[in-house]
Amino acid sequence: MAYAGKEIHQNYLNTFYRCITESKMICHDMVEEHKIVYIMSGRLTLRCGNRNVDVENGQAVFVRRNHLVKEYKQPGADGKPFKGLFFHLNTSDLRDLEGRIEIPVVKADESLQRELAVTLSPHPFLKGLFMSLDQYFSSESPIPTSLIKAKVQETVIVILQLLPELAPILFDFSRQWKSDLREFMEKNFLCDMNVEEFAHFSGRSLSGFKRDFFEIFGRTPHQWIVDKRLEYAKELIESNAYTLSEVYLRSCLKSNVKLWVAVSEQIFSCR
Repeated sequence: MAYAGKEIHQNYLNTFYRCITESKMICHDMVEEHKIVYIMSGRLTLRCGNRNVDVENGQAVFVRRNHLVKEYKQPGADGKPFKGLFFHLNTSDLRDLEGRIEIPVVKADESLQRELAVTLSPHPFLKGLFMSLDQYFSSESPIPTSLIKAKVQETVIVILQLLPELAPILFDFSRQWKSDLREFMEKNFLCDMNVEEFAHFSGRSLSGFKRDFFEIFGRTPHQWIVDKRLEYAKELIESNAYTLSEVYLRSCLKSNVKLWVAVSEQIFSCR
């Protein structure tokens, strides 16, 4: 695929992705499955909970499933565009592998259990794995499904060799823990998610999310999100640090017409 100075996404079977951009990009990623990210050029900063994890050219990081992560993608100081490879380890594939590969028997590491992103030590096996996968994007032939499955197995084996303590995390198929709902919403109210997604990534069923939300905030999730974004827009306006266009972009989403109208009304009522 030709690169024309914009962000390029390529995807194989919702498992293997490549992203290239020559501009700084910020996005929220709903990490529904474990994934490995390998940086071929540029730099990636992951905002995971209250911690930033920097991933440089030639480095890889393991990101746990069922968490909301903010990604900052930056071109390199050498002028090369950001180029990252993302390999998702789907739960169904991990379940299938559980009975077919040797899994290290290790005690769960409590400190590791609390980490949402874990930087992996450089290793020629890991580099070779992603270099080989990158070549398929330059090929006109699609990657066969059987090869993707084989690469998933290879990836897991390499990860377990590098960090055996990840085994209890990789093969834990239990439901996600509940996050602190107030803290979760205060951090993520600008994210492009519907109510069902907010519920999922806070570790709750939809009904449980709505019940807990009303107990904490005394409003429905939709009402609270609208009000919160309006408050944020007002703060941006009063700071005099942003143009109206920037306020639009920072305080709400283009795809949500109702919020665009609401923020517009708020903006012009403050002028």
